[in-house]
Amino acid sequence: MTDRPIEILALPPKLHQLFDAVVPPKTGGNPEANERDFLSRAQAAFVLHKAAGATIAEAGAGVVDGGGDGGIDAVYHSPATNTLWLVQSKYIHAGLTEPDLGEVTKFQTGLGNVLAGRFEAFAANQRWNAIRPQVEAVLAKPGNLQVRAVLCYSGLALISEDRKRLFEVLKQQVSKAPDDEYFEFQTVNLTTLNDWVTGGDDGRGIQSVDLEIHNPGWVTKPYETIYGLVPLEQLKALHEEHGRMLVRANIRGFKGRTDVNDEIQKTLKEEAAHFHYLNNGLTAYCDRLDVHNLDRANAQKKRITAKGFAVINGAQTLGSIAKCITVPGGEAAPSGFAFIKIVSLERCEDDRAFAERISRTANFQNHVELRDFAAGYPLHEQLAYTLRAHGIFYHFKIDEDTPKSDEENFSIDDAITACACLKNTNDCDFVTRVAANRASLLSLDLVYPETEVIRSRHERVFPPDLSARTVWRAVQMQAIVLKVMGDSAKAASGATKAFYTYGRWIVLAVTLAKHRPDQGEALILTDAEKADISAKVSEYAEMLLTVALGRGFAAYDQIAGQQVLTTQRDFQSVFKTQNDCKMLFSALKAEIWKPQNAPQATGEEAAGQA
Repeated sequence: MTDRPIEILALPPKLHQLFDAVVPPKTGGNPEANERDFLSRAQAAFVLHKAAGATIAEAGAGVVDGGGDGGIDAVYHSPATNTLWLVQSKYIHAGLTEPDLGEVTKFQTGLGNVLAGRFEAFAANQRWNAIRPQVEAVLAKPGNLQVRAVLCYSGLALISEDRKRLFEVLKQQVSKAPDDEYFEFQTVNLTTLNDWVTGGDDGRGIQSVDLEIHNPGWVTKPYETIYGLVPLEQLKALHEEHGRMLVRANIRGFKGRTDVNDEIQKTLKEEAAHFHYLNNGLTAYCDRLDVHNLDRANAQKKRITAKGFAVINGAQTLGSIAKCITVPGGEAAPSGFAFIKIVSLERCEDDRAFAERISRTANFQNHVELRDFAAGYPLHEQLAYTLRAHGIFYHFKIDEDTPKSDEENFSIDDAITACACLKNTNDCDFVTRVAANRASLLSLDLVYPETEVIRSRHERVFPPDLSARTVWRAVQMQAIVLKVMGDSAKAASGATKAFYTYGRWIVLAVTLAKHRPDQGEALILTDAEKADISAKVSEYAEMLLTVALGRGFAAYDQIAGQQVLTTQRDFQSVFKTQNDCKMLFSALKAEIWKPQNAPQATGEEAAGQA
């Protein structure tokens, strides 16, 4: 049986939290069926709230699901945009499939009845009868009404062409011209629902920021941009109000104590009045930039409002200002200024892509680690949002406030090693890089041939279909492996200590291959799973040592009457050499996957069989 995706697990609690008080449940009958009916209706209300901008109360009042609904589960008219929203909702417990063709066809027929004014088709539905006058009035009133039909379902599958075609035909029937925007159809699947649940749909910056730009420059074409000097005290106050949300779109957070930041803070403390001469300043973008009308002709100062504001270069500068500057009371003169450039994305055809380009280009001017750029890979943010809904926090941007890894927190460093060993292939390229060249796994450079779909190492370690559940389960398994191997290393000495210290990544790779973190619905490893893995790690390590002995990488010598493990080459060198790892990994897998009823071979025989 296919496991339910982790995204479906967080949806029911959120729907109950939002709509228990406003979407009445069915009573009587099968409790399980009643629960799924409630979730489907609450899901329809969720669409009205998130997509149409309805309040929770308005969204709940818009639910018409029931007998005679014509396949339409929720209706809402937005006066602000003069848009009529019509929703069909299907809660799919397994979280995988799309709605049945018959149900979707029923929705299309119901939409056709609404748009043609055939409301007698809904006469058997009391809630439809209650809102019918409003809908009729909206459709009859002259003006630029827009109709938006939404098919919402809690499955990961995309809508098939036969279902899409139904709505293409309907659009042709009700549209005056091919480019007529009167009727549009859209889908909301589990991926979008999960963004709504976790906050993944939130803007990447601050909703609205007011700043005072001194000695401004103002460019209006092709992309509106304003630049100039901002008082340090304003930036301090901005940071106090919004914190790290200001730099959420930056590829890195504030690093705290570093040589660079120490120099920035020294300048702020000793030469604040000259700060804008000695510092590169900040680069930001926003969704829209408004200049105060009375300041349009003011060459000395402009008051601006930036909607969707985010600092995408200058996190270290902003963090240092927050630490060093004191905001005085009253109308005290600024102690100094920082240079700022704000680019409006309003006229960009692909604002997200352009914003990411600005961020990457601007950050190349300063020292940026590969880890910082890897953090900009979109999958990391998606993983973090998905896990956050379950109380697990993935810190893919490392800053001074990043907590130590524990049962609720893990970092991109934990993820890179766990996922590299998870995605390790028989050539042991990834395992060797974890041991010897971990930074190469952070690189987004295209190193594989053009014929390959995924061409960078980082994307191969974190492929687009990698689930948040698999990552977190792999990280938990990794913690067990590293503890068992670490404890064994502490209790050993000499070559044995080196074996447990440097052989841990091969043992991790084979543990992940055997215990499959991608299987099982539970996000958290059970106590039984933890105990089993812990016991198996010791067993796999002993097998690996036997294989190493059989392959001649080590031997037991009699020294002072005792057997002592010795090596001609240190294990550190062995486990950092790809060909050696490939040989050992292959032999270890053959030993582990050997049929249980087969005769047990010696170390040399097992190595030879590999």
